[in-house]
Amino acid sequence: MDEPAIAILGFSLLVTACAGSTTAPSAVAVSASTSSAASVAFAPQPSVHTIGPEIPPGLVPTQEVIDGSVGPVGPDWPPCYLERYACEKHDFTMERDGAVEVTLRWEGNSRAMLIQLYRAGAGLVHEDLAPRDGPPEITFRRTDITAMDYELRVVNMETNATHAFELTLTTWE
Repeated sequence: MDEPAIAILGFSLLVTACAGSTTAPSAVAVSASTSSAASVAFAPQPSVHTIGPEIPPGLVPTQEVIDGSVGPVGPDWPPCYLERYACEKHDFTMERDGAVEVTLRWEGNSRAMLIQLYRAGAGLVHEDLAPRDGPPEITFRRTDITAMDYELRVVNMETNATHAFELTLTTWE
């Protein structure tokens, strides 16, 4: 076999092998409570892809799970993204340099929400959307987090719906 034919055969085998990797969708269940708010249960999903660099050894993890909701711009949710979209904000502090991993899951379509990580008073660190045809979930990891105050913004990209969400924040210091 000549070299171009071998290269084409190798490339086609590589494309075929990579085409089968997919991500399983998240399961979401909603149950009404006695109040007007809804309780949202998100089933854990195994990670089938790498979400970022490895965590440096010696750091200690702390995890926080925040349940909330964010609606369209109105009296309960003022605009905070492009002066057009509402968001819920969550502040946290890194006492020492370390790493952060964020997972956002919500009810709705995969492009309904956006997550942003800001350094307080110093600007945007990370912004992420879910894949267009993927599950309503965003996960990212940053290992270059310096000791200071931070803000996570859960942005509702839809102007006519309220979305319940679960935000999991893991910090390593």
